Amino acid sequence: MSESMSARKRVAGIIGITSALILAGAPAAWANWSGSIGSAGRGFESRRWDDSSYSQLWFTDCAIQSPSNTKQTEVAIWEDNLASPDNNHGTKTFTNCFNGNSAQSMGEWHGLPSDNYYFRLQDVGSNGDGLLWVTKVTVDTSAADQN
Repeated sequence: MSESMSARKRVAGIIGITSALILAGAPAAWANWSGSIGSAGRGFESRRWDDSSYSQLWFTDCAIQSPSNTKQTEVAIWEDNLASPDNNHGTKTFTNCFNGNSAQSMGEWHGLPSDNYYFRLQDVGSNGDGLLWVTKVTVDTSAADQN
C-alpha cells in the first residue's frame, strides 16, 4: 500500500471518529415526553423535541415562589434553529395548574413547521422574578387528540 493511500485512510478514520463524537454529544429530540420542573426561573429552557404542525404542552400541579405572589407563568414555544436565531411561535399564560395537586394548564400551538422545538419560561409571577416548580410537564405532538 502506498504512503499516500495510508494517509488518506488515517484522515478518513479521524473524520469518521470526530463525526461520531459530535453526533453522540448532540441532544436527542423526541416527539412526546414527560418530565418535571424544579426551581426554574425566567429563561429556563426545556429539552428539545421533534415536531411537525402541532404541539400541546401540559403543566400539572404548579407551585411558585415569587415576591409578587401572583400565581402565573408565561410559556413560549421556540423553534430551535441551528444556523439562525430561534423563532418564538407564541406565548401562553398558565394559571390553572396552581389550583391544586391535579390542576392542569394546557397550551396548544398550531401550524408549526417541521423542526426541533423547546419551551422557554418567559416570566414566572407577574414581575417575572419568581421560581417555578411543576410536578408533571407533558409535551404531546399528536394532533389526533385535539378537541
